[in-house]
Amino acid sequence: MHIDGFSWAKILCLMCLGVLPTALRGQPLPDTLTFDRTRELLRAHNPHLRAAGAREKAQGQAARARALFPNPALSVSEERTNLEGDGVDDQWYLSVTQPLRYPGEHSARTAAARATARAAEARTQEVAAKLYRTVRRRYLDVVVAERRRTINRHFAEAIREGARAARVRVQEGDLGTFQQARIQAAQAQYEDGLAEAKRALRTARTDLYALLHPGSSQKAPADTAALPEVSVAGTLQYRPVRVSQEAALQRALQRRGQVRAARATLATQRKRLTTARYGRLPNLSVSAGPKTQSLPGSETTFGFTAALNVELPIWNGGQTNVDARRNRRSEAQARLEAARRQVRTDVRTAIEDLRSYRSRIETVSQDVLADTDSLLQNAQYVYQEGDITLFELLDAIESARSAALLRTRLTARYLRALYDLEYALGVGPTDSPVVIEGALTPRNADFK
Repeated sequence: MHIDGFSWAKILCLMCLGVLPTALRGQPLPDTLTFDRTRELLRAHNPHLRAAGAREKAQGQAARARALFPNPALSVSEERTNLEGDGVDDQWYLSVTQPLRYPGEHSARTAAARATARAAEARTQEVAAKLYRTVRRRYLDVVVAERRRTINRHFAEAIREGARAARVRVQEGDLGTFQQARIQAAQAQYEDGLAEAKRALRTARTDLYALLHPGSSQKAPADTAALPEVSVAGTLQYRPVRVSQEAALQRALQRRGQVRAARATLATQRKRLTTARYGRLPNLSVSAGPKTQSLPGSETTFGFTAALNVELPIWNGGQTNVDARRNRRSEAQARLEAARRQVRTDVRTAIEDLRSYRSRIETVSQDVLADTDSLLQNAQYVYQEGDITLFELLDAIESARSAALLRTRLTARYLRALYDLEYALGVGPTDSPVVIEGALTPRNADFK
């Protein structure tokens, strides 16, 4: 197989994009955007993803700070007493006080901090999975918009050709003014459809660009017309995918960030309840330090002080805090159950949508509409031969356009159902695909 210089350049470019994702920063979008590049741009530039990562770090660091052992306190004091005769009794104290924790209290605080960090990490993964589904949908929207523009352009050109032929036939007396007005109205409708398809394509490109552009270093163009004319790689492909609902549910309940965050939050509240129960006991601290004493007519003497301090729980015995933490634990338990129910609903809904659109594609697109690809050409031919009227020609053109748009709509919704299923399974931009490769290529599910 011969590979020319241009092909080698393309291969080396793709290798550089895979090896050096950090080089994507500050680079403009290419004319043709692959989904792998889209994913790297999302991870590099999306502000929501950066905010979620910063929030995860902040929450984890704050939790670790709360779990650290309490700091000791250093105090210096002087005790001065004037004596009846000449002189004073001067005493200096240097003391270090260290609060104490009961056995098990510190380990409970540490475990709560770890669980809080896990919850923050899981919430970040949930945000990343949601953004990943969003960027896939917007990538698909651009593909669909390009397909619809192509379809509308094709049929608009067919109507233009028919309108030109109609004007000639009117001049020759073979076509009446009513028929000419009818085809002019059809041309206006198809021209408007083409303009709407172009507008939808610009909107889809704008929405995709909003997720990917650098933001702070390079401001987005204020005028949408100045946005880059980005085309996306890939076509709408249908490949039947069948997914085991039980296997999908099991994976989703294990790996979905929403469930993992709720599970870690429950663990946090349980450990904080344990810590609150220790709060009903008196707080303990020890203090010790050197002492100096100076008396008139005598040398300075040295000694030390030591004390055990016990808090008297007179006004607040800590039971109110225990009751509050117990309610927090109950709330976390309920939220975990709600998260599990939501994930089950997401998985079942996505699988039902997947089955529905797969059945419709196989029934409607592959069977019922199997012979409509050449409908436009056949209708134009038989109309030129005089076998059908102008109105029958217009009806055939509209039927062919509706069939093409229907195929596009069914395939797009089928792929969206796959995106929703992968989101329900917790698949993010750094995870391996489960039911769809990249953005547009379905694959058989592999639950590991």
